[in-house]
Amino acid sequence: MTLALNRHSTRRSRWRTRFTRWVRGPTLARDIAIILAIKFVLLMALKFTFFNHPQAQHMMLPPEQVAQALLSVPVPHPSRGDQHAR
Repeated sequence: MTLALNRHSTRRSRWRTRFTRWVRGPTLARDIAIILAIKFVLLMALKFTFFNHPQAQHMMLPPEQVAQALLSVPVPHPSRGDQHAR
């Protein structure tokens, strides 16, 4: 039983020393982790601010109509186009 407790406390102290070294020392991994956390928070704030709800509740379109509008190629008007051939 003491051997199991000793192992557990050794593991805990190893993690504690690793964490304190990570916090105190100027490491690249810490800087990247902090920047990624800040980016994640900012992206979530943008998502909740702009993309969570439609502008008005009555502005709902069926998914088929949205897909057709996004994926269809507009047909050029015959009067528009390059005028250099005339």
